Amino acid sequence: MKRPTASLIFALFIFSLAFAAPAEKRMTIEDSLAIKQVGAPQLSPDGKFIAYTISEWNKKENRRVSHVWFASTEGGRSTRLTNGEKGESSPQWSPDGALIAFLAERDKGTQIWIIPVYGGESERLTSEENNIQSFRWSPDGKSIAFVTRDVPHDKAEREKKKKDKFDTIVVDADFTYSHLWKINVETRDKKRLTEGNFTASNPQWSPDGKSITFVMSRSGTQESSFIDISEDRNTDIYVIPAGGGTPRQLTTNPAADTNPQWSPDGKWIAYVANSEPKSWAARNDVMLISPEGGTPRNLTKDFFESASSSMNWSPDSKTIFFTSGVGFYTHIFKISSDGGKVTQITREHRNYGPFDISGYSPKLTPGTPPFNSNEPAYTPNWKIAYAVTDSLTPEDIWIAPLNKIEEAKKVTWVNPEIRDFTLAETNVLKWKGPDNLDIEGLLVKPLGYEEGKRYPLILQIHGGPYARFSDTFNTRAQIWAANGYAVLMPNPRGSTGYGHKFTIANIGDWGGKDFKDIMAGVDVLIAKGIADPEKLVVMGGSYGGFMTFWTITQTDRFKAAIGHAGISDWYSFHGQSDVPGLMEYGFAGQPWTSTENYRKYSPMTYVDRVKTPIMITHGERDLRVPIAQAEQYYRALKKRSVEVIFLRFPREGHGIQEPNHIIDLVTRQLEWFDSHLGIKRTKPVETKSVAQTENKK
Repeated sequence: MKRPTASLIFALFIFSLAFAAPAEKRMTIEDSLAIKQVGAPQLSPDGKFIAYTISEWNKKENRRVSHVWFASTEGGRSTRLTNGEKGESSPQWSPDGALIAFLAERDKGTQIWIIPVYGGESERLTSEENNIQSFRWSPDGKSIAFVTRDVPHDKAEREKKKKDKFDTIVVDADFTYSHLWKINVETRDKKRLTEGNFTASNPQWSPDGKSITFVMSRSGTQESSFIDISEDRNTDIYVIPAGGGTPRQLTTNPAADTNPQWSPDGKWIAYVANSEPKSWAARNDVMLISPEGGTPRNLTKDFFESASSSMNWSPDSKTIFFTSGVGFYTHIFKISSDGGKVTQITREHRNYGPFDISGYSPKLTPGTPPFNSNEPAYTPNWKIAYAVTDSLTPEDIWIAPLNKIEEAKKVTWVNPEIRDFTLAETNVLKWKGPDNLDIEGLLVKPLGYEEGKRYPLILQIHGGPYARFSDTFNTRAQIWAANGYAVLMPNPRGSTGYGHKFTIANIGDWGGKDFKDIMAGVDVLIAKGIADPEKLVVMGGSYGGFMTFWTITQTDRFKAAIGHAGISDWYSFHGQSDVPGLMEYGFAGQPWTSTENYRKYSPMTYVDRVKTPIMITHGERDLRVPIAQAEQYYRALKKRSVEVIFLRFPREGHGIQEPNHIIDLVTRQLEWFDSHLGIKRTKPVETKSVAQTENKK
């Protein structure tokens, strides 16, 4: 037998490498920050193009920056339209499709800018002293309605007082409000449309351009802080002539009426409303009212869940589309404007985000049936565009015919590098809580998971409490899984997406049965042989931070904990937070009337029981949960010699936003859990991104 030559052996070696399994690439925190985020899909009036935003990490500036892009709805190469240093947002097509208006912070705060779609430089439209908050094109494209905060009439006097240090602040006084204006796109002439002690928002033009609806709130802002410190949960919808005049009130519901949307034929206004002014877990319904007023109709009164504010009309004014939660998923639904049954139009285990509908119709030829005909000779080219994600795929934009959504096609591929990573499997887990209540949780298995082997478990608790975990692309869970952890993310009673009765099942019992729901999920994972009962850790933020603080007062099962922006004492929190009504709803009263409940469910009441080592993290500018909540819990634990570390993040609010802070936080979190579970890694926690590694090569 002839022996193979050296050249043949080398060729066989190269051939074997080509078909070898690819090297496993695990996600790091910097890899997760490099993932681009898609948002704000807006179809052009003719349905041929889609505008949207892409947000990406600017390492040099230590922040995320978004820009406006557009692409053909048939697919192909995307084009970036804007390139401002601080980014752009909220793109809107002009009615003729030639221009896109957007918001950008450039040389004079956040203003409206306009750019020609097919070439040319962007041009600033507004030059307001304060930021533009929202805007909307008129149907003829000649004007734009916008909302901006008032400049105080005594601004010069106020500035002099600040300079002279006579700048005492009187709380709940000297409010400023945001109001509605109109500007001519060609001449730049502008006109103020609303005036008074109220705030206007969300302007929407009538299809004939003669009227504008807006949402009125009685809340205001103190000049000293620019913070809305009132709790106005009674907003109403008003109509005002486009040329100015006295606003006319359309809705009188004592709770929140929001997001008015005119039907394309101008006969109706759809909006979202709830009927419980003091409820923070109230159902939201799609309502319909005539522009002339009258009694509104509730189109979704028999729907199992709340409707979101993401809502659009069909071009023929016959159907309203909206999104709503279904367990771990968000889907698009439709309801006839005449009422009837709500129908889900999207399927699969996916989460559908913001969406837009185009009413483009081909030019009619002689003898062709009219627009609203049912004859098959005429098929309107209506399209729907939406952002969608699942547990293994970041968001991208998809386009579909409105009446054949199953024919959807992907038109962006914003993160192609995601194919290079080995990603963890996510499963939906079900179990029973107290009262035999059905509870669900997401289980993210560690990479390299082996059946029958037990793993360290991170119990992650969501905020709210009226929120939920969704089965989306979760980069943080992927990082934990890449480092050998299983992650359980439960949706206990009080979560949304399971019907209104489930959502309000924890009223007056925060930390009671919802805590037991969560612990039952941990027990299931132990019983299944997945979680190691000796290697359990717990973490959460906001209400999840409270539940983390609470958990370690109720059990010693966890080897370590991490609580971010957590509430330690409900009684004091009522007087510190910007949402005292949330506690009054959840505990069925104020601290001086429901004292027992406030004390019963405060972690500080049982702080003498805590033995679990805990990392406390908090943003120094958090106004939702002021940092004093973390400080008092930390102080008590230090006095008791419990192992505790307290991380304060300058400039940060309720969530940690600055990328460098995120890198530092996640690195410390992983090291904290590792150290308390006795996990020793062969190399330090990896935080370098793939891009950096390639650059070094």
